[in-house]
This record gives sequence, structure tokens and C-alpha cells, in this order.
Amino acid sequence: MVAMQFESRKTSLMILILPFLLSFLSPVVSSSYAQDASEGKTPWETWDLDNEGLYIDCESESEGISGCDYTFPWGGNDMMQFKEYYTFDALKSRMDRIAADNSEFIQYHEGLNGGVNDRGQLTDADTYKGWHYNNEVPWVKITADVEGGETNDFNGDSGNYADRPDVMIVGNHHAREWMSHTTPMMFLETVAYYYDGGPVDNDGDGRLDEDPWGDADGDGLVDDDGDCLALAPEYQDSNGDGKACNPGDFGVDEDWSEVELTNIINNREIYLIPLLNSDGFIYDMEVFCPAPAWESCPSGGWRKNLRNNGPEPLPDPNEQVDEDCDGVDLNRNYQFEWGWPLGATVPLIPGSCTPAEDERAGITNNDVYTGPYDTKDDDGDGRLNEDNVDGEDDDNDGLTDEDPAGGNSEPETKFIQDMTEMNDDDGDGASDYKATLTYHSYSELVLYPWGHCTGCETTDHEQLVWHGDQMAEMTDYTNMQSSDLYPTTGDFCDWHYGVHGSYCYTMEIGTAFHQHEDDIDHIAVRNNGIAIYMADIADNPRERANFGLKDVYRNQYLQKADDVLVPEAGSIPIEMCLDNEFSVDYDMDKSHVMYRMVKPSRQQSDYGAREWYTQGWSMAKFSPVEEETCQLLNESGEGYKIIANIPIDNDETGYLHYKSMVSTLGGSLKIEYPPNSQYYEIKMDYRAPYGTIFGSVMLFMTVAFFVWGGLGVCLRMMVDDDSTGEAILEAEYVEEASS
Repeated sequence: MVAMQFESRKTSLMILILPFLLSFLSPVVSSSYAQDASEGKTPWETWDLDNEGLYIDCESESEGISGCDYTFPWGGNDMMQFKEYYTFDALKSRMDRIAADNSEFIQYHEGLNGGVNDRGQLTDADTYKGWHYNNEVPWVKITADVEGGETNDFNGDSGNYADRPDVMIVGNHHAREWMSHTTPMMFLETVAYYYDGGPVDNDGDGRLDEDPWGDADGDGLVDDDGDCLALAPEYQDSNGDGKACNPGDFGVDEDWSEVELTNIINNREIYLIPLLNSDGFIYDMEVFCPAPAWESCPSGGWRKNLRNNGPEPLPDPNEQVDEDCDGVDLNRNYQFEWGWPLGATVPLIPGSCTPAEDERAGITNNDVYTGPYDTKDDDGDGRLNEDNVDGEDDDNDGLTDEDPAGGNSEPETKFIQDMTEMNDDDGDGASDYKATLTYHSYSELVLYPWGHCTGCETTDHEQLVWHGDQMAEMTDYTNMQSSDLYPTTGDFCDWHYGVHGSYCYTMEIGTAFHQHEDDIDHIAVRNNGIAIYMADIADNPRERANFGLKDVYRNQYLQKADDVLVPEAGSIPIEMCLDNEFSVDYDMDKSHVMYRMVKPSRQQSDYGAREWYTQGWSMAKFSPVEEETCQLLNESGEGYKIIANIPIDNDETGYLHYKSMVSTLGGSLKIEYPPNSQYYEIKMDYRAPYGTIFGSVMLFMTVAFFVWGGLGVCLRMMVDDDSTGEAILEAEYVEEASS
């Protein structure tokens, strides 16, 4: 017995001193942990926990960084996992499958229906088929409720809405540039998998949307959450470009906002054309430079389409490809400034072309052939080609660009031109594409117009440079004017900007025409945010650039939760401070505070943005605060104040979530505060009054009557129960004694 008491006292003593021991040892433990952490983590202990393959998958620790690979949540074969290049048929099949599985926001098409185009020319589906293999161009339309809206009979798509800006994204003008079709396919897979699914912890670190594309927090580092920087140095350059924790490396820009992506899809129309040059691509992959092309054609390959440039007047689709002479460079065949400064060479004389064998080694074989001269008197004035497409009235006849010298001769460029010019949802007579993007390879560059002239600038030069800088930051590419690389003629971006005023960019991705298959995934990941960026700015890219140049977005702010004064009763006032140059549109559909009240149960106490995603939002209208100013952030001066009053009942309790979207009269739509699809939260306590003094006294008397009266009744019952029990015990005792 004594021994047991002694052991009990020892146990009690240990329990008492355990907290003191822990507090004493904790600095030592923390120091030891910090010492280990300072040496850096490994990718598998950061992301591939318990071999779950979160974000990356590592075969074994012993293989180091080479044993780890990107793993994408949509699964599938090596093509879908971006470990192998798509063939043309596989690409079409995958696009069709994605659209069928996501028909509420993705629509698959091949070619155009045709009809009378914007130039008065009659076309049909055959107009846009490749010369040689007779394929139509595969493309998808991406927008919310794609089966609704207006139907464009010429292009063949529905989901056309006058209030949704349009963006065109094109891959593979040049056949041998295989990464240029793979990157838009990565974007398509991303949209299909993540649309309307709520926030996702992409890297499995327990946080949401903490590392979006680019340098979101402005600290000069693209690894916003620091998980790449926390790796040991030998693991920080996973893509092997010689730069640690750079775009494309594990842990960089891996946890972006899926809600932001969903908002973009809901408010834009995206025309995605991953592979424009199907003729040339099939020929390059199957005939000219079959895999492994990165070994057999490291610096060359087939570039053009397969137009027959033989001596017969019309192309003959049944004739074999003449590798010495055939084909047109599609990115020299658009009409703006066509044929200048390089001129249009027409290889009609056999033997006048460079032998094709040299092209496999990267020597040009009329690689930049711009296509045939136009031989039609388009304006009927008895002259040919006297008013080329350059935005000027070259022949002083009161018409502009009505008799071009050439260009737009190929099925593929006709497809782009007619899709562009026949897309006019708002009926203003102009193309709806305010932003356009085309992928090429290689050189790791961001290029903007002009391309046809050196020492010249567009009227939007400063704004084009600014957007280019943002995309260069996201990819660690170099931003430059196209002609600074080399002058071009009749290219996609010069035509889109020069004729239609579209902010157009060429992304020269990767480091080779036929990039090694080992590089596919990280290059596609590195460039994935570019398409989303271009879609985002498609409402008014010029105004957005002007705001960006003056840091307007960063200087404006929505009132944070700690600064909101919750009144004793009534609506909750939420203020915003806006730059004076930001002319807000007070239409509630365009600018508003979004809010919702949530009342977590005990089981929902740890709910966050992901769990509350399905809870709907309401809108509160902004109105101006007259004759009041506010101080903008970053000591940038005074702004003006707007306010929205959120109607919350006095007896409502729980948590108020709120964020804002503001648009301008100039057309910049629904800019989010706080950024990256976050929101602020206010704890709402009970605010309803408790009544008059008389009511309070009556309530007290009622409570007292039931509580104290009930207690008295219970005590009385207990006493009665004790008396009854004693009587029973006495009776039992008497009975037992008598027996």
C-alpha cells in the first residue's frame, strides 16, 4: 500500500514539473529544428508527402531532383501529362473529349462554316482546309454558358455576349515549333480541370492561392510563398536553366487562384487555336523530322505550310511535297505591310530554291516566303496593288487599303482573318478582339509590335511595353519590340494591331524548335499564366496599362475588417479609396461589394475559403461620398471615397465575408479588391436591443419563477424520494429480521 502511494506521488510530481521541463527544453528543440531547416528541405518532403504525389511525384530520394517530376491532377497518358508531344489526331481527340466533358463552358469546332465574309467574299468550309492533308483547323470556344448567348453562323460558335471581351490565342504558325501547340493545350487542361471548383491547395502545403503567377507581393521574388527558397540549394533549379527558384522551377507560381480563373472564364470569350498549321505540323512530325526530332533536327525542321509552289498556275493537292520549293510562311502571309521589307519571292523556276537537305541543318529554304502576289484589281480602277494594307490611302482615292499587294492567300491565314473580322458581338463594325496572343519557339522572348520596321514605335508603345514587362516577369523572358529581334513582314501581331488595334504579343518559348521531351512539362508550366493574363486584360488593355504605369491598382484599397466601424444598428458601411484617374462605373453590375453571412456550426469551425466557396454572394451598390477625400497607399496622394452599405439585420450573428469588384467608365471590368480572389472577414455579434426596463423586469421575474421555482420543485422531489427510500429500507430490514 505504501509503495503504491509513493508511485502515485512520483507520477503527480512528474505531471507538475513536465510543463517546466518542456519550456526549458523548447529553445533547444527549436534551435535544433532551425539548424536542420537552414540546411534546406528536399522536394519529396516538401510536396510528395507519403508518396501521395501532391504537385510533384518523386521516384526515390536517392535520385535527387532528377527523380522528381510534375504530376498533373487530371491524370491520363504521357501526352496529357506533358511528357510526350501530341500528334495531330491525338490533339484533336483530346480537345473534343475535354469539350464534351465540360460542355457548359467549352465548345469544340473544326474550321469555319463560312458564308459572305467581311470583305464581301463568298467562302465555305473548304476554304479553310489545308492544301495537302485537307484538315480543318481545330479550336475551342471557352466562356460560361457557352451554349447560350448569340450564335455566329459564319464562325459556327454560340456563347457570344456583347458585354464579354474576346481574346484569341494561337499556337503553331510554324510547323517545327512543337512547344507552341503544347503550351495552349496546358492552358486548356488547366481551365477544364479547375473551372468553378473553388480554391485548391495545389501544392499540398495547407495554404490557398499563396503563390500566384509572377511577383504578386512586389518583393522582387516570384516564389511568393518561399517553398522553393526553403529547399536545399541543389534542389532549387529543377528545370536546369541555371537560375534558382525561377519560373518553371518546382515551388514557383504553383498555387494560383482558381476563383480568379473562374471569374475570367465567366466574363470573357476565349478563342483557343492550339495548332493552326496542321499541314506543316503533320509533315514535320511524320515525314521531315520524326521523333526523336530533338536529335535528328536539333536546329532545323519544316517551318511553312504545304502550299504547292510549282510552275502550274494552281496548287495540286495530289502532288508530292517538293521540299525544295513548297510552302508559305504563315507568319509572313498576313496583309498588313505585306512583302516589305523582305519582298515576296515567288519560286516558279525549278531549281531556284535551296535544297531541302540544308533545312534540316537549319539553313533556310525560302523559309520566309510570304506567298504569291495578288493579281486582282480589287477596286476596279485599272491598277494592281496600288493601295497595300498599311492604314493609309496610298493612291489618294478616298479609300484605305482597298487594293493590297498580297497576303491572306493561305487557308490558315484566311481562317484567322475571317474568324477575326466576322466576330462582332456588339455590332459596332469592328472586331471584338482587343487582346491576341500567339505562341512560337524559341528564344525566351516576349515580342510586341512593330515587327515590320526598325527605329519606329506604335502609338501604344509605352502601354505595350508595360504589359510585356508583366509577362516577362512571369516567365523570366526578355521583353522587346519584335523588329529589335529582326524585321518581319506580314506577321500576325502587326496585322492584328495595325488593322484591328488589338494588343498582340508573340511568346517565343523554350530553347529549341524541337524541344526535348524532358522539357515539355516545365516549359508549359512556366508559360501557363500568360494566357490567363491576356484574357484578364482583354477588356481595355490600354487603360489597364495606364493604371499600371502609375501603380493605381496597388495604391487603391478596400477598407480592411479592422478598420470597419460596425454601428450599433443598421447596415455595415464599407469604404473604398480610389485614385482620381480611376473613373468608377457606379452601375451595380459593374462595381459593387460582394458579401455573404456565414454562421459556422461546431463542425464548421475550421472552415475557410475552400469550404465556403459554394456559399453564394450578394451585391451591395457603391455610391460616392461627397466632398470627402482619402489617403491612397504608398504615399501616392489623395483619392476619392466611395461607400457601400451592407444590409445586415441587427439580430444576425456569425461572420461577414466581403470583397469588392470595381469597373471604370472606360471599360476596365471588375478589378478585384483584395486581389487574388481573397476576402475580408468581420465577426458579427448580436446587435438587437433587449427591450424596455419593464420588459427586462418581467423577463427576470419569468426566469426567476421558472429557474428558482423549478429548483425548489426538484429539491422537494428529492426529499420526498429520500423519505420513501428510507421507508422501503426499514420495511426490508423488518422483513429480514422476522425471517
